[in-house]
Amino acid sequence: MSGTRHAQAVAALSALDRRAFLRLAALAAASGAWATGCGPAPPALLPPPGLEPRFLTPRTWAVFTAASARIAGPAGAERILARRLEPGARAESFLASAPTLASALRQALLVLEFGIPPLLAKLRPFTALAPEGQDAILRELMDSRLETKRLLFGGVRSLALLACYGDPASRGWMDYPFESPRPGADISAAHGGSGA
Repeated sequence: MSGTRHAQAVAALSALDRRAFLRLAALAAASGAWATGCGPAPPALLPPPGLEPRFLTPRTWAVFTAASARIAGPAGAERILARRLEPGARAESFLASAPTLASALRQALLVLEFGIPPLLAKLRPFTALAPEGQDAILRELMDSRLETKRLLFGGVRSLALLACYGDPASRGWMDYPFESPRPGADISAAHGGSGA
């Protein structure tokens, strides 16, 4: 992981670690669980069999995996859903180097999963939404007038990008290192699904 990207992710997640945000997260988790029930996350988004996350719960791993798939674009999403790219494992590695941020990240992911109106414009868990619905919720967070919602998006986005693009498995489809890219390879091609 590059030092700059690591520092950016630390800064973005550190901004979430505020009492008001944690109260909001607890409220969202409680109201979301009440409104939607506590059904399990889709198995394809959960940690691989036999892996016990140290910092994330299975549910927050699933939320982070789903959000990362939407943030990384089609090429990244395809690899994540095929388990060729594991952003949850990279998040665990990041949190091992910054364990004080684990609680804030888990709370942010619970807000994303269980937040309902008026907090988020959805009635189902984030992991139960179709990709278009997940995109709409992430856009809602990104464009919100409320700083807390923008901070939530920024924290999850920073770590998702670090986890996806910092994983050595991503280098083949995004032409990194840059010394020998394939002809026509650029960020648009990566997000368009071309590559290995």
